[in-house]
Amino acid sequence: MNTFDPNKLTEELVKAGYDWADTNAVATQLEELKKTLLSELSLGYPSLSNAAATDSARAMPEYKTHILEMVEARRKANRAMVRYKGMQALNEGRRTLESTRRAEMVMR
Repeated sequence: MNTFDPNKLTEELVKAGYDWADTNAVATQLEELKKTLLSELSLGYPSLSNAAATDSARAMPEYKTHILEMVEARRKANRAMVRYKGMQALNEGRRTLESTRRAEMVMR
């Protein structure tokens, strides 16, 4: 039978929380830089109108790469959040089971 080790579980929960925070920070940073990158790339087309320069910038490989990296980073952050939330639920479930087990021992 597995023994309930709240210290180990807390350590794993904190690690999952840090992972979520780190991956979320990367995803957020890439999302925040999306418009900045588009503006920088648009500056490479000074002879075009603003709308045409923006369209041309969106067609550049650098912009497409950024979008793909941004979406992948958000996917990783979402998966890290699911892991963290799952660990929270597991922690609560184990605490409840342990509490029930202790209550049953007292009743005997």
